[in-house]
Amino acid sequence: MKTSKHNLNAIALGVALAMGSASALAAPFVVPPVPNPAAPGAVEIATAELGPGSMSPSFNSQELTGLCLIESTVSMLAARTNDFPCEGSYDLHVETPTRFTGIAKLDGGVDAGGTTLEAALFPTRDIGTKCKVDDADGMNLVGSIELRDYNGAHGWSRSKEIFNSDAYIKIKDPQSGSVYKYKEVDIKDFFKYVIPDEFGPRSWEFDWGLEDIKKFREATSTSPEFYYPVQKWQELSWYRHENGFEGGLWVKKFQVSPRRASGLRNTCTIRVEASDGNVNNTGGTFTVDAKVTVSSEPVGPL
Repeated sequence: MKTSKHNLNAIALGVALAMGSASALAAPFVVPPVPNPAAPGAVEIATAELGPGSMSPSFNSQELTGLCLIESTVSMLAARTNDFPCEGSYDLHVETPTRFTGIAKLDGGVDAGGTTLEAALFPTRDIGTKCKVDDADGMNLVGSIELRDYNGAHGWSRSKEIFNSDAYIKIKDPQSGSVYKYKEVDIKDFFKYVIPDEFGPRSWEFDWGLEDIKKFREATSTSPEFYYPVQKWQELSWYRHENGFEGGLWVKKFQVSPRRASGLRNTCTIRVEASDGNVNNTGGTFTVDAKVTVSSEPVGPL
C-alpha cells in the first residue's frame, strides 16, 4: 500500500499529539498560586463522611417520609425569610400514620393559624425513592404570612445517602397583596455512626448539605421569565434513633449568602429541636414534636 507524504505528515502529527497528551497527563498537578480558603473545610467534611466507622443510613419508610416533611418545613421557612423578617417561633408536629403517608403541622396546622404539609412516599425502585409534599387545602399561615402553595418533589438515593429537594413555594405579602414565587433546591449527604453513650451503642444519622433559594421574575423586553438565586444556606442535622423513648432530632440551617458586613457575623438561622422523648419510631409510625426557631445567630456548627 502506497503511503503519501500527506499521510505520513498526518501520522507524525498524531503521534506528537498523543505523546504530548501522555506527557500532560503524567505531569504533576500545578498548585494554584493562592490556596482556596474553603479547601480545609471541604477536606474535613469528606473525611468525616467517609472516615472509619461511617456507613450508609438505615432509615425505614416512615423515617424517610418524616424527614422529608421536616426538610420541607425548614425550606419553606428559609424562603419566607427572603422578603420577611428573620424571626419566629413555631411548634411542629410530624406524624406518619402509614409507611407511605405523612403530615406536618406547624402551629396547629391549616385553618388553625398555622400550616399543614402532606407527604406521599412512593414505593422504592431500584434507583431510589420519591417523596411528594404538598400544602393542605385551606388557609395556611406561617407566622401571619399566607402560604399560597407548596409543591415539592424530593428524592432519596437507593442507599439513602443522598437527599435532594426541588420545591416551588408561593407566599403572599399581606401589605401589597403580591404573591412571591420561589424555587428551592438542596442536596444533603446523610451518613451513619454508631456512638456509645451511657445507654450503650446508639445509632446516629448525620447530614450536611447546601440549599439554594431562587425568586421568580416575570419576562421583560430583554430578559425571559426566570427564577434568580437570592439565598444560599448550609445545614447540619443530628438524628438519634428512638430506643425506649430516648430518640432525638436536631437541625441547624444557617444562611451564608447574601453576606453581612462583617466576616464573623450573625446570620439568619433556623433550628429544629426535638429531644427528651419527643421522637418516637415504634409500632410502624414515626412522630416528632419539635420547637422551631428562626433568629439571627453567630455562625457556628452547633
